Amino acid sequence: GLLVLTPGGSCLPFYLAIPSGCYALVTSKGADIDYGDDESAVWPPGFHGPFLPWTGVSHLVTMETVVLDLPVKQCKTKDNVSVSIDVALAFRITGDSSKGEDPGLVRRFVQQVGPRGLEQQLRDAQEEAVRAMARSLKHTEIYGIRSAASNATTNVTTTGDDDSVTSSEISYKDETLEGTYNK
Repeated sequence: GLLVLTPGGSCLPFYLAIPSGCYALVTSKGADIDYGDDESAVWPPGFHGPFLPWTGVSHLVTMETVVLDLPVKQCKTKDNVSVSIDVALAFRITGDSSKGEDPGLVRRFVQQVGPRGLEQQLRDAQEEAVRAMARSLKHTEIYGIRSAASNATTNVTTTGDDDSVTSSEISYKDETLEGTYNK
């Protein structure tokens, strides 16, 4: 997948090769191994070792921004017209300690949420927010938003212990239409 890779064997036995641009999770006999004195869940890029053969990189998670296309079909507007709205959501998995982020979130993402779970939660939350926004506007206002698509932003946050993802805010701006929808 684009978010999480499960690496194969290393070209150097007893050493871990971790590429740049990824968060790396390391395990030994299935148990998580933290890195360094600060016990970070994420290992830095480079070669590490020597280790016993049963120690290896279990998951590589991309640090890059990922774009997810989320079309919402047949939304009813305030004036009861059906419209289709195509939303592109850009996000990244946070866990870079140099940016003040918690590296433990990467492990939590891999073990508890997963790429498919995240995609489904984002899709459901975004669809709910877009349908609610569409229901509050006339179809002519929706078509006005299309011309302002480059100004649209969506903030998506994770909440609670159940790792549910909710869309908290959709903002849109146009010369003829200004406003904010808050869930």
